[in-house]
Amino acid sequence: MAVYKRHYEPFHGRLTQRWSRCFVLTRFAFRDLFASRFFLGFFIACLLPVLGFAGYIFVANSSLVHMLLSLASAKLKLHVSTGFFTAFLQVQSSFAFLMTCWVCPTLVAGDLSNGALPLFLSRPFSRAEYVAGKFAVLGVLLSFLTWIPALALLFLEAGLSSAPWLGSHRWMIGPILWTSLVWIVLLSLVALATSAWVKWRIVAMGAIFAVFLIPSGFGAVIDATLQTHWGRLLDLAYLFHVILYAGFRTSYTGTEATIPHSAAWGMFALVSVLSLELLQARLRAFEVVRG
Repeated sequence: MAVYKRHYEPFHGRLTQRWSRCFVLTRFAFRDLFASRFFLGFFIACLLPVLGFAGYIFVANSSLVHMLLSLASAKLKLHVSTGFFTAFLQVQSSFAFLMTCWVCPTLVAGDLSNGALPLFLSRPFSRAEYVAGKFAVLGVLLSFLTWIPALALLFLEAGLSSAPWLGSHRWMIGPILWTSLVWIVLLSLVALATSAWVKWRIVAMGAIFAVFLIPSGFGAVIDATLQTHWGRLLDLAYLFHVILYAGFRTSYTGTEATIPHSAAWGMFALVSVLSLELLQARLRAFEVVRG
C-alpha cells in the first residue's frame, strides 16, 4: 500500500500483557505439534504405562484378589508404597527423555536454520522471554508424563484403599513434585542448548541423545580404569535415579557404590548453568556471516 494513500490506522484491539507475550510461542508450538498424527499417537503411547500402574492399584485394592492370594498361600503381597512411585517415575522419566528428543529440535533448530530468531527478537521479546516460551512447551508436555499422572495415581490409591492410606503417605507429594520438576528442568535446558547449536532437526535429535549417552560411556570407562565410582557423575540418568531414591527415603540399588545425592544435586546444577550459558551465547538478534 502506498504511503500517500494514508490508509494506515493504529491498532485498536486489546494489547497482550507483557508477562504473557512469551506464551504466544507456546500456543503456536502446541498447534503445530498436535497437528501431527504421529506426535499425537506418540504422546498417547507415552501415557499407556499410566494405565498399567492404575490397573495395579485396582488389583492391589481388590478384595477378590486378596482372597485368592490368601487361599493360595502366596508370598506375593500387592501393595502401593514408595517403590511403586519410584518405579513409575523411572519409567516415565525415560518417556520424558524420548519426548524431549523428539519435540525440542522442532522448537529452536527450525528458528535458527530459517533465520527467524532476529525476527522474533526484533519484536517486544527478550531472549529470556523467548527461552521461557519454548521452555513452557516442554514443561507442559513433560508434566503430563511425570508428576501429574503420579499425583493422580496417589489420590487414586487414597480413594480405593480401605485403610487411611493418604494420612501416612501424603509426604510423598513433595518428592513426586520436586524430583519430576528437577528432571524436567534439566532435560529442557540441556535439549534447548543442544538444539540452539545444531541447526538441523535430525542432527539435533541425535545430538541430544549423544549428550546424555556418550558421557555415561566415558564415566564407565573412568570407573573401570581408575577403579572408582565417581565416573557415574557423567551419567545424568543415573544421577536422577540417585536423587529420586533419596527423595523417597530409600537407597538406590543400581550399583554397589552410589554417588552421594548432594554430589548429584551439584552436578545437576552445574549442567543447568552451563546449558543456560550456551543458550545465552547462541541466541542473538543478529548473525555474523564470515566469508
